[in-house]
Amino acid sequence: MTDAPDILTISQITRAIKDTLEKDFQRVTVAGEISNFHRHGSGHLYFTLKDAGAQLSSVMFRGSAMRTFFKPENGMEVVCRGRISVYEPRGNYQLIVEDMQPRGEGALQLAFEKLKRRLHAEGLFDESRKKELPAYPEHVAVITSPTGAAVRDMISVIQRRNPSVEVLMLPVQVQGAGAAEQIAEALDLANEYGEIDVIITGRGGGSIEDLWAFNEEIVARAISRSHIPVVSAVGHEVDVTIADYAADLRAATPSVAGELVVPSRDEIIGYLESVVSTAGKFVDLTLRANTQRLRLLLTDRAFTRLEGRLQSAVQLVDERFTSMERLHARGMEHRRHQVELLKQRLLAHDPERYFRKGAVLLSRGEERVHSVTQLQPGDFISLYLRDGTAQASIIQTDQHGEEKN
Repeated sequence: MTDAPDILTISQITRAIKDTLEKDFQRVTVAGEISNFHRHGSGHLYFTLKDAGAQLSSVMFRGSAMRTFFKPENGMEVVCRGRISVYEPRGNYQLIVEDMQPRGEGALQLAFEKLKRRLHAEGLFDESRKKELPAYPEHVAVITSPTGAAVRDMISVIQRRNPSVEVLMLPVQVQGAGAAEQIAEALDLANEYGEIDVIITGRGGGSIEDLWAFNEEIVARAISRSHIPVVSAVGHEVDVTIADYAADLRAATPSVAGELVVPSRDEIIGYLESVVSTAGKFVDLTLRANTQRLRLLLTDRAFTRLEGRLQSAVQLVDERFTSMERLHARGMEHRRHQVELLKQRLLAHDPERYFRKGAVLLSRGEERVHSVTQLQPGDFISLYLRDGTAQASIIQTDQHGEEKN
């Protein structure tokens, strides 16, 4: 009598298959095209990888998805690294994706061109939508990383050109997962602030992957809906992003952005002095020309018989001219006084005075520190002083005289 074959339950055979697949395919690299893409509310990504002959169900859990620098979408060619597993309730094998990259730089460029064409077709880049930058801004918002070279360059240029301009720093992450969302939120926040004249957003140079946050649709649309003029200053002159097309003005570098947005004190003072001088010359020439025309008219033979009757009129004209000259002189003196007052105001707002008095800017990571309630013992903070930066660790905090540990 032959032995009866072992009878396995569905769970047993599925678990056996799972164990075999997970043992043999612990680390795999798979290339394919994304389809059926879905981002779950939990942050997990569900999609299918396919080629001409087959398809593979795939899942990327939230932790791995957050490390992805670009936004996956249907039709994109990608390379995924992970492991094969079996989802037992359905008996389906799937790829657990731990890392995803576009399939070559060309894939990113294709995604760039695709979004650029779509937004251009919508009219998002039309010149008619561009807003003119204010000639003499008083409040400038800067949206970038608080620790990069870009922010130092921008603020240094702005303060050197005109110390009276107030700079509102909105610190954001400029690359990696979540960077585009932070930039878009900061743009909206600057518009809600109420006193901003112009916004500069950007970062220093890097690879196409590093700059990708500024190629995201969410940033382009935030720039487009801003009622405040936006200057894009991303990377170097050769780096062109979607944000550059959407912005009201593109600056080749962060430093150039500061030059374009803020005129120097000398330029402002020179302009005011020019206006005063031009106005004075115009008034003087007009008075002299009209007086000369009247004198010529009075010396004509046809009017000689009226000489006696016009003597008083001539005297009145001379008196009025003298009076206007005095008024003009007083007006010029008043304008010179206003220009001098403006010079003193510009010099009075020099931020170097506050740094010399010991003012310090604090940040914890990418967060600006305004209150002791934001700090806990053990926190590491950055200190920005007049001549450089320093790092410090919080030992203890005190609020309203009460010790907190």
